Amino acid sequence: MIAAVLLAAGLGAGSAAEFKAAFPSASTIESPAGGRLIHASGFRASDPEETPEAAARAFLTKFGAAFGIGPRQQLIARGTPAHDQAGPVRFERHIDGSPVFDGDVVVGLDTTNAVILVNCADVPPRLAGRARISRNAAIRAAKAAMPGLRTSDAPRAERGWRAAGDVIRPVWRVDFAATRPLGDWRTYVDAATGKVLLRTNLRRNSAQMGRGS
Repeated sequence: MIAAVLLAAGLGAGSAAEFKAAFPSASTIESPAGGRLIHASGFRASDPEETPEAAARAFLTKFGAAFGIGPRQQLIARGTPAHDQAGPVRFERHIDGSPVFDGDVVVGLDTTNAVILVNCADVPPRLAGRARISRNAAIRAAKAAMPGLRTSDAPRAERGWRAAGDVIRPVWRVDFAATRPLGDWRTYVDAATGKVLLRTNLRRNSAQMGRGS
């Protein structure tokens, strides 16, 4: 695994319209909110870079804004293909040193390190809110939102960011296992207001993926 930071100071150019103009035959999917892409394929962008990660970074320096990568975002590589092999480079977005949960950018390359595919989460560029509540307060909020809860392990909480509507908000991601209701629960708590934004049962989602595979 490679974890290298891309300082996003050079990002900002390369809007969705500019990407489409540069690659008119590309197949694209635009965010429901408009103005940014969440998928692009059917194109080929070649740069004389020696590694897949360097090629992916060079592409995103030019066209990152088209995929919702704003100037305050940094990209950390979490997986790259071997040299001379086709495959994806997966980047995790960070803001001020904290992760943007569920906000990954995946750049697909061919064996010559040409970019041929981009898939990414729909992350708006604008930030809103300031983290104010503590870790313990976030855990209490996550538990209080589930009446009759019986946990079976110690909660885990990590501070980060998450897309919420048309902005990115500071959040706590709280994880714990429970015997009632049964599941491995993940809850996103707004770190500014203490409001629960989203809750999901990771155990159920994993089982559904297994049945569909």
